[in-house]
Amino acid sequence: MGTMEIPDWPEIRDRVRHWVAFVGPHRLLFGSLVGACLVTAGWLLVRPSGPPVESVVPRVSGAGAAVNAPTVAPAPLTVKVHVTGSVNKPGVYQLASSARVIDAVNAAGGATSSADLQRINLAQTIIDAEQVFVPRRMQRTPSATVAPRLRPSRTTLPPVTVPGATPPVNPMVSTTLAAGAASSSSGKVNINTATVEQLDTLPGVGPSTAKAIITYRTQKGPFKKTSDLLNVPGIGPAKYDAMRSGVTVG
Repeated sequence: MGTMEIPDWPEIRDRVRHWVAFVGPHRLLFGSLVGACLVTAGWLLVRPSGPPVESVVPRVSGAGAAVNAPTVAPAPLTVKVHVTGSVNKPGVYQLASSARVIDAVNAAGGATSSADLQRINLAQTIIDAEQVFVPRRMQRTPSATVAPRLRPSRTTLPPVTVPGATPPVNPMVSTTLAAGAASSSSGKVNINTATVEQLDTLPGVGPSTAKAIITYRTQKGPFKKTSDLLNVPGIGPAKYDAMRSGVTVG
């Protein structure tokens, strides 16, 4: 067996001192720092990446998520609106929740020829349980002349008088006299004293309208002018134009 060769430590020490003296301590320190930085950068590049965030954050079970999640009511897909006024088919219609007033009018068969669409906003959105009212134009148009209706006269038997007794009053005669008193000398009907039968002879006036006129003057007092008939329920501009030439308050 060969003998192990013992290194010459004094010679190695002299060589290291000679090399350090040749390089210089400052260069040696700078080289050490550069080497440490290179080693650190290499380690950062080749080190294994950490676990993904999804694997670190704890997951919530389906039951817990359903309990903690806020409950949001879904918006309705359809709404119901009441379309009335100057439309061809008034009624309640079901429309999409994004519908506009114009869609509601079209669903009701469209507007009539007398509708005033300038007074409403056709682009406005609608909401559930809303009423869409289409107004009518208030412009006055000439109306056709309607002849007054004539009722047949009633023939009554003359009352039987008993000698020495007060002659009875014939109710039919008294009604006729009252009707004559309600008419003026010009042939017009006095709306402050006329009966239902007299008012019923006016053009455009029926029994219900005649009763409404008498009810109004009983509650509100006598009419001061014929145009006050517009305040009576059921009498509009067209009906007043038809009966205006045949009434008076004198």
